[in-house]
Amino acid sequence: MTMLALNYATPSVFESTRERALLGLAADQHRPVRFHARVKEHLLSLRLALQALGSVIWRQDEWMSAGEYASFFLDPVITIHPDRVFFEAFSQDQSTYGLVVADRALFEPSGEVRCGTTNVDFTAWLWAALAEMRSSRETFFRVGPEGFEVTTAGAGGRFEQKVDIPDPWVRGFLQLQGAMALPGTKLTVRPVDLLAALRFLRFTKAKMSPRALRYEMEPGEDAALLLEPWEERIPLKGASHTYAEKRTIRTWGRRRLQLLDPLLPYADNVDVYLKGRALPSFYAVKLPGVTFLLGLSGWTSNQWTGTGGLDLLVPPIKGEGLTERVLGLLREKYALSVEEASTLLGAERPAVSRALASLCSEGRAIFDVERREFRHRELFSKPVDLERVYPPDPRREEAEKMVARGQVTIQSSEARETRKKKRLKGPDGVLYREVVLRDWVVSGRVATQGSVEVVLNDEDRLIFGRCGCEFFQEHLLNQGPCVHLLALMSVAKPQRQDQATSRPVDKESLQNPVLAHSPEEPEAQENGSESDEAALDEDGDDDDNR
Repeated sequence: MTMLALNYATPSVFESTRERALLGLAADQHRPVRFHARVKEHLLSLRLALQALGSVIWRQDEWMSAGEYASFFLDPVITIHPDRVFFEAFSQDQSTYGLVVADRALFEPSGEVRCGTTNVDFTAWLWAALAEMRSSRETFFRVGPEGFEVTTAGAGGRFEQKVDIPDPWVRGFLQLQGAMALPGTKLTVRPVDLLAALRFLRFTKAKMSPRALRYEMEPGEDAALLLEPWEERIPLKGASHTYAEKRTIRTWGRRRLQLLDPLLPYADNVDVYLKGRALPSFYAVKLPGVTFLLGLSGWTSNQWTGTGGLDLLVPPIKGEGLTERVLGLLREKYALSVEEASTLLGAERPAVSRALASLCSEGRAIFDVERREFRHRELFSKPVDLERVYPPDPRREEAEKMVARGQVTIQSSEARETRKKKRLKGPDGVLYREVVLRDWVVSGRVATQGSVEVVLNDEDRLIFGRCGCEFFQEHLLNQGPCVHLLALMSVAKPQRQDQATSRPVDKESLQNPVLAHSPEEPEAQENGSESDEAALDEDGDDDDNR
């Protein structure tokens, strides 16, 4: 258990008169953060996003028994950065994650701004009171440890909450950041198309299985969304992709998407990030000046706290020196992409990527899926006890034993290339380059298993795997890689050779930007018990996933 004491000077408040309103969030005095500002634009977007965050916090799935609910919830975490403001929260059933990202341009600060991360008092009463926010009133937004003058009858002064947080809950909150950074398929869909799916599901109940959402990508066509078991097809107009063969991704727990319903009529677009069959998915609703990100575990009963194995998809970082250097740079810059950190530190990109992923797993960084960059965010005032939160994993230990016994043999190792022509800005003007993206395909034998295969992207993240063992046939990659994939990854990693990633081309050749697609891969069967292969789908259409 992790003991957390939250000390608030007063409860958070919302006060409203005919001319003005104040939303005051009381911050934990152990981690003082100060941000006083007037909301100068897009108040409706901010109100809708905060209301959706409250819906995530107090969400309860009626299909779960009372014994499955958490007996507590952690107050939302707020992070103030020079360019953005973040609110994070977990649902009570621990299967849903909410993140509100507000541009600092929405606010006109007054007085000192103290950046950092803290918890804020966010009660059900305050959540309900947000409905009184109106753009016709001058609205002020305040976050601080000093407290607020409370005029509500019966409201108390200083109070302290002591919360015992189970280690699996902490691990789930930390692992979802790693899930956000995994490669996957990105689709940009119109809000009206997603709203059509939600309205169909609201008024049409499925009394039998299957109950999945199925995203289908046909070559040369926009993606489509199919609702099971009716096979109701909703074309996603404008949701383009560049898959050279048909690709299908199924997700479950679709009732949770109703949390987006109030936002969609006001949204500009929605970015959907699919990490693979029955793996986490993320929906970023773009409102004017504000983004609301909804993160869903593979299915409702597969809570984030029980989504085991996500940390196994990335090899552990070796050498604390690099991790500490990356953390120091992140504290200074607040936000960094892998490329920027690699350039500033003069370190190899894969090592920097793993160091940033390690910081996410420690609760010291957050992954901004919208901008594809890492941001400094200390989840707790003191670093978590990693040995307690991440106990030794039997699969990783068994994989290390197999490697020590010499039971791993590599049969082939080669790079699979995808080439794109890009127009880049350089110090001397515009450059035209052919960029080479390489996935690393390794096959071999591990112990008594026959053919075992892994595909790693350029950051050494596992994006595809195949094995014949019972664990893999039952779970695919839903519970992380099996022991045989881990052993093959461990042996293959030192043999990888990095090569040049681009070469100059002429301007005229940009008429055909995509030169080559990846060779065909066998796809995972829809039923994991009948398949010996699985993939974390990659989006050949967007470099953000690289």
